Amino acid sequence: MIFESYYWKLPLIESAQRIKELVQAKNEITEQELVQLEKDIFIGFYSIRKLLEAPGKITDLARAKTVELNCHTNLSQVDWLNSHKLDRIYNITNSNQETHPILFVCGRIIHSFVFAPVISDIGVLEAIAFTSDIDKNKKLYKISAVAVPELFELFGNDDVVRLVSFRDPNTGEMKVSGAF
Repeated sequence: MIFESYYWKLPLIESAQRIKELVQAKNEITEQELVQLEKDIFIGFYSIRKLLEAPGKITDLARAKTVELNCHTNLSQVDWLNSHKLDRIYNITNSNQETHPILFVCGRIIHSFVFAPVISDIGVLEAIAFTSDIDKNKKLYKISAVAVPELFELFGNDDVVRLVSFRDPNTGEMKVSGAF
């Protein structure tokens, strides 16, 4: 359980800034930057999930956030030997858009079997490709590199100023019915 959310939210803002710099970079992304990006993505989405699971740490508005993803259908069996060959195991040329709750995206990234930054021909970060062990033989998801820092800033700057709670008459547990 998260006690003080500030210490979970501040790193989201810092990660958002680093990712924005990669999106706007004029030079090719270095190996060190790719490693930092990977850490920022995994820790960032894990932090968002923990904030969502902790009562009263995130407003209802942020909790209801949905995310647009580009999805590519699977072409062949995915395993640890070929998971880096995205153009062979997924239909990269065609995609469709899907909208998913933020918690879905957090889970798929945290438990990703495939995870790869999508870099443009000029070396700029365009998207993050990912899929979980559950979905690896169904589809590959892509989230825009611009959307990631927007999400991190949304959750990093989200402050609950009013909380409505009640005691569940059946279990005796405190429940949050609204966070604003």
